[in-house]
Amino acid sequence: MVPIRTCVGCRVADEQSVLVRLVQGRTGVVVSRTAPGRGAWLHPGCGELAARRRAVPRALKVAPGALLGLAEALAEVDAAGSAWEKPGPTQ
Repeated sequence: MVPIRTCVGCRVADEQSVLVRLVQGRTGVVVSRTAPGRGAWLHPGCGELAARRRAVPRALKVAPGALLGLAEALAEVDAAGSAWEKPGPTQ
């Protein structure tokens, strides 16, 4: 069974393997699939939409001003979107 997650930017459910996870770390927001703690899942390229909707602070359950490095993390997600291709089926 393939894990399904919902993108906080566009609100579309998709396979976990095609989403990027943002986590509130000690030094701010980090892009990490394995970091501990509450995470927010995004499609590569949905960072701008998530920022407009203020979805990441809501998903991480923190005050909007408390997220250090959020703009940089969202820019990293958007940059990944330009080079991102949905992986094909595994054989």
